[in-house]
Amino acid sequence: MTDHDGRRDSVSYVSLISLTFRNGVIAATVVVALATVLLWNRIPGPRAVRAVTRTLFLLAGQFLAVVALLVTVNIAAGGLIVSVGDLLGNQTTDGASMTGQAGQVTLKPVAALSTRTLTGTQKFTPSEYSGYLKTTLKGTASGVTSTVYVYLPADYAKNPNRQYPVLELLHGVPDSPGAWMAQMHAAKRLMTAVSTGTVHPFILVIPEVTPNSNHSSMDDNEECTDVSSTDKIETWLTQDVRNMVLDNFRAIGSASGWGLMGYSTGGYCAANLVLKHPDLYKAAVSISGYYSPESSLVTSNSTLAQENNPIWRIQNTRTPAVSLLMTASQQDPIDPPSEAQDMINAAKAGKQSKSTEVEQYIAPLGGGHNQSAWEKMLPTAFRWLSERLSGPVG
Repeated sequence: MTDHDGRRDSVSYVSLISLTFRNGVIAATVVVALATVLLWNRIPGPRAVRAVTRTLFLLAGQFLAVVALLVTVNIAAGGLIVSVGDLLGNQTTDGASMTGQAGQVTLKPVAALSTRTLTGTQKFTPSEYSGYLKTTLKGTASGVTSTVYVYLPADYAKNPNRQYPVLELLHGVPDSPGAWMAQMHAAKRLMTAVSTGTVHPFILVIPEVTPNSNHSSMDDNEECTDVSSTDKIETWLTQDVRNMVLDNFRAIGSASGWGLMGYSTGGYCAANLVLKHPDLYKAAVSISGYYSPESSLVTSNSTLAQENNPIWRIQNTRTPAVSLLMTASQQDPIDPPSEAQDMINAAKAGKQSKSTEVEQYIAPLGGGHNQSAWEKMLPTAFRWLSERLSGPVG
């Protein structure tokens, strides 16, 4: 981060993913360990002083050993935490920039009232996360049975004739819906944004995107696609979850009232689904996502991989008039800004994709590939989506 004079805070910017830092910590661990052995019986002073000094040596050695281990694991994981400021949650989006292709989209559209009758009988209970409802949905179209969380706007009960826009929130892999609620505080961030008058109240819908426990790793998950006739996560998200919301809540029925937002793998899902289903969704935000499939379940089938490759699709097919915002942290070593730039370049190169809005939001001091950094991007994401999706009607 920077101080008020714009100077970099050197403590916050100690790199936790540099080999120099890791090697320095390991060296310090070895030095303290050797000093403990060599000086153990040579420490001067009264017995109490010697006991305290020995205890400090042991604690220092243990602390450094733990730090060395954590830094090594962090580097091996690709750099989830990149600085001390990142570790402390002190990231900032100050100085962020927005670039990309404008496309031919309608800003602040107004949806018509849906005439759909609420015929749903789905049972919801208060969840373990305050303010959220929880249900187990048995998808009739996909055959998938899993959990869905729903958050209703604060004024939902007070306006029985009002219909609301919907945001479908997609988590990363490996992860769970709980990250949106417990770590990223999505509802709290949304309520704060709504209070400014620049953001719509949304119905938040948070489904499980990896319901199959044997397909829940980074290299082995469906990436929100239908990988087979019996493994249909795309159908679960776009049909079963969507229909459940429309059947049970006063949600806008048209695509102009539906958006997607996801982080990491969920960001890839959001980008892919908005391009594939413009009749269902009009805008999406990919937070530190990627734009070509990476899971072996998808890439092992060349046809499936191409059909679910947003970069290929936006460069080689006629893409719809939808909006995609790709946020990225300049420090993220796992899904860096260059991946979002690849999408923009592909859109500009695609002769049939000029109607698609593709924008990149780069936070130069935003932190690494972690939920603390992503939470800082939510206010911008909510505001951007509110400019492209309909507000409440009725």
